[in-house]
Amino acid sequence: MSICNGVAGNRGRNPIGIFIHNDAGSQNANAAFYRNWLQTHPLENGFAHYYVAQDGILQAEDDSKCAWHCGNLDGNLNYLSIEVCQSMGDLDIFKQNEEKAMQLAAQKCKEYGIVPSTDTIRLHQEVYSTSCPHRSVEIHGGRSVTKAYFIERIKAYMEPPRITKVNASLQANNGADCTRLSIKAVKDGIYKVIDKEHGFMLTAAAGQANANVDFREFDCGDYQLWKLVKKRYKNADYTMLESVATPGLYLSAENNGSGGKNNLKLYTDLHNMKQKFYIREETDGRSLIIHSFSGKCVAAK
Repeated sequence: MSICNGVAGNRGRNPIGIFIHNDAGSQNANAAFYRNWLQTHPLENGFAHYYVAQDGILQAEDDSKCAWHCGNLDGNLNYLSIEVCQSMGDLDIFKQNEEKAMQLAAQKCKEYGIVPSTDTIRLHQEVYSTSCPHRSVEIHGGRSVTKAYFIERIKAYMEPPRITKVNASLQANNGADCTRLSIKAVKDGIYKVIDKEHGFMLTAAAGQANANVDFREFDCGDYQLWKLVKKRYKNADYTMLESVATPGLYLSAENNGSGGKNNLKLYTDLHNMKQKFYIREETDGRSLIIHSFSGKCVAAK
C-alpha cells in the first residue's frame, strides 16, 4: 500500500511522461525523512510519486494513481513525478541522487513505453511559477540545457550497455569470426592483433604477470602492441607474443587450455608449451593464432 493511499485520485491509464523536481530540502531531507513527513503533513500541500535520496528511493504513491506535484492539472493527472532530494545539501550527494533519478526515470520510460523527449520529460518550472528544479538548473546551466541533459541521460540508461571489451580466450577452431584475426604491422617486428567479429584489439592492459588479457575497442597505446618472437625447438617453429608495454611478459594459456580453463594471461617466459603458438594465414587474409599444445585458437570471446 502506498503512503498517500490514492488521495489525489486514480489515473486510470499509464503515465505519458515524467516530471523531474528538486525538493529544496537540506542534507537531512532523505528518504527516511520524507517517509515520516508525508504521514504527518497535509498532502494537499503537494507530494511526488518518488523521492530519490542518499539513503534510497521512497515510493510515496502507486504509479497508477495521481500525485499533487506540479500545480498543473495535466501534469498531476498524466505524469509521474520524481523528486531529487537533498537539493540544498552537499553538491556531490545531490548529483548522485540526480543520477539515480535518471536511472529510475529510464526504468519507468521502458516500463510504460515512454519515449524521452521535450514533451515527455518535463521540468516543474515549465508549468508553474517556481524555480524547481532549482539546483539542477543551476548546475547544468539553465532550463533548456537541463532538460536536454535529462533526456540524454535517460536515453543512455534505456539503451543496452555497449560492449567495449571481451575476454581473450582459447576457442576450438570452428571458423568463428572471433578467432579470425588481423595481424597488422605497426613497425618492424611489432604488431596489433584485431579480431574480425568485433574489431577489438588484443590488450595487455593490466601490465603485470598473471593478469588476464582481453580484446578492447578503445586505444590503450603500447598495451595493444605485441612482438612476434619467432623461435625453433628441434624441428618445430613456434611464436611467442611478447607485450611491448611490459617487456618480458608473454601471452600464456592458463592450464595449457585444458580442463575447461581457456583464459589467456601474461606471464614471464616459462619455457614450456603454455606460451607457444603458431600462426596460420587464412584465405581471406586474416590469420589464426593457434596454441601449439591444445590446438585451440586465440579468440575474442
